[in-house]
Amino acid sequence: MAQQRTRQRKPTLQKILRPLHGNSHRRASIKIHQYLRDLILSNALPPDTVLSQVEVADCLEVSRTPIREALRMLMEEGLVKAEPNYRCRVLGFDPRELEALYVSRIVNEGIAAIVTVQSMTDANIKKLAALLRQLNKDEKQHNLRRWLKNHRAFHAMLFHRANPLLQKRMLIDCQRSERYVYKTVQAGLSHLFRRAAIEHEEIYQACRRRQPATVVALLADHLAAAAIDIMAEFAPDWEPATLRTAARLMREGATHLEKA
Repeated sequence: MAQQRTRQRKPTLQKILRPLHGNSHRRASIKIHQYLRDLILSNALPPDTVLSQVEVADCLEVSRTPIREALRMLMEEGLVKAEPNYRCRVLGFDPRELEALYVSRIVNEGIAAIVTVQSMTDANIKKLAALLRQLNKDEKQHNLRRWLKNHRAFHAMLFHRANPLLQKRMLIDCQRSERYVYKTVQAGLSHLFRRAAIEHEEIYQACRRRQPATVVALLADHLAAAAIDIMAEFAPDWEPATLRTAARLMREGATHLEKA
């Protein structure tokens, strides 16, 4: 007699989402964005979950206006994609998207670091040192949310003198990368954080010495190694040739800059 197979069903939005209340549309949209973002990153809202503006608004007991804005912010971060009938779908792991994201970060952050590091003030270096200490503290306390916030701020210091529009683009890319950081935590890849701590220290020391070429090379290796390790775990058959090329070109460019 054949055994009956039970089909696993995804939990409905009504069972996951809880009402939120805000005093203004703008504050509500920011709060909703952070709430939905946390649920997506923690996998409480798994890939392929459909987020209907109407249903989400009903569950959170808010109007559709802040929902629309929150979903737009999630789309910018690459966490959801738009679908017909005012709906979005939660995106899953895609090695192509991951590679494109980190290639963009390697090139943009590397170029911006050249402009930024050579003109860093003593106050900038002190802020960078404080962020580094906080990152190490966050890791010891296993406070991932705070680690992500300070990690984003650490990288932002490396490009804070770049074109403002480019800064905005790079900050969005940093945020998009955080979904993969969550995946490493869920997979128990704690060694990646230990290595990141060493690499952050090396980058800080190069900034302290005002060595932009060294920072560019270290940053390229730091970002490429993170992406390659994530791919090795979740997409072992994917060969990130473009990523490796981008990192190599940035290292070579840094070498030429140093000799100039």
